[in-house]
Amino acid sequence: MNKKFNSLLIIRKSSSEIDYIIPVLNELKSKVNFYTLFLNENSFLSLKNSKFLYKEWKKTTKNFYIQKKTDRIFFKILRKLFGKFSNSLNNYFTNKIHDISYLKSKIKFGNSNKFHFILNEFQKTSHWANSLITNDPKTKLFLFPHTTHIYMYKEKILKKLQKRNELKYCDAVFLGCKQDIKLWKNKIDEDKIFITGHPKYDKNWQSKFKEKNLNNKKKIIFSIKNIIDQSSKKLTAKYLENLYKICRKNNFFLIVKLPPFPQTEINSIIKVFKKKADQKYYKIYNNNIFNILSNSSLNINFNQSATTLDALSFDVPTIQLPAVSKIKNKFGSNKSIYVDLKLAYPVSNYKDLDKIIKKFLYNTTKHRINSKLKFERFFPKKKDTAKKISNIIMKKIK
Repeated sequence: MNKKFNSLLIIRKSSSEIDYIIPVLNELKSKVNFYTLFLNENSFLSLKNSKFLYKEWKKTTKNFYIQKKTDRIFFKILRKLFGKFSNSLNNYFTNKIHDISYLKSKIKFGNSNKFHFILNEFQKTSHWANSLITNDPKTKLFLFPHTTHIYMYKEKILKKLQKRNELKYCDAVFLGCKQDIKLWKNKIDEDKIFITGHPKYDKNWQSKFKEKNLNNKKKIIFSIKNIIDQSSKKLTAKYLENLYKICRKNNFFLIVKLPPFPQTEINSIIKVFKKKADQKYYKIYNNNIFNILSNSSLNINFNQSATTLDALSFDVPTIQLPAVSKIKNKFGSNKSIYVDLKLAYPVSNYKDLDKIIKKFLYNTTKHRINSKLKFERFFPKKKDTAKKISNIIMKKIK
């Protein structure tokens, strides 16, 4: 029996990172021992709150550790007190905080063992990755998106994004489509950029998600985002109330899709909503959106929501509501990459929702076909992305 490779998966923010990379872990689990490091407790709780992802992740992971704020607290205090006086002192204490032997003991990984590669989302590389590579330069680093998206921006926004972390060290970065290259070509060497598609959109992976049809009503998914400010809270509640009224009036069914780790503000909105609404016309849903897409006719979300691509991967069209937070200052009230690329239909006024929803729901077949064609402009018809990424990884670590 061949000896297995070892890999460290670093999760920075939420279960969306697991959601993206889990099909790859599943593809490689016979060849690789995976260990997971959560950089904070919320990132772990976000995963645990998603039953399917948590179950699948446990199948692929040998062990894990949740980093605590109190870890290496002595060196953190010293860095805060003295690190500002010189870069060398700051680096010294940073390296002490990210001591490899300490990490290996916490994750129950033998000190003499080595990690052959690291998986890290591509927005911000953890210092743990840097420490591991410094300790063993043969360790490979692979970067992947923290969520599905099309990173195609106007020149003004692109220049700002390109200035952040101008150069990225890695052995490969996996991107969804060719439109993403422009953002990355000034960050890393072109031969390290791989256009692979998104593994979560592989049909064999999506076939795992099946849920019994709730009823015979036409179904609308309202994908809620977490709240950023009070304005967001008020507008989210307003849109929820209006969508429910539309569904009740037309005998549609509303599925309120919560984010993976709902904030207190979201929960308070739902609590108030439940007191007024009739359960015959709605369901609050907090599991993977893939479970409900196959039985739904329409997805409604906010500006820049990744659920646009999730829905399109199931041939479900999306209506995009105006931005409800500070994101409108960056992209405009109801502008987004998805609207610009005609992947989402913008609605500027909630008063128009009833008419536009009916337009989509009474021509379901036509709009499903259009959604399928739009999605396939950017992503291939026959996808085997997880296998493609796995082959790249194995080739580079051998």
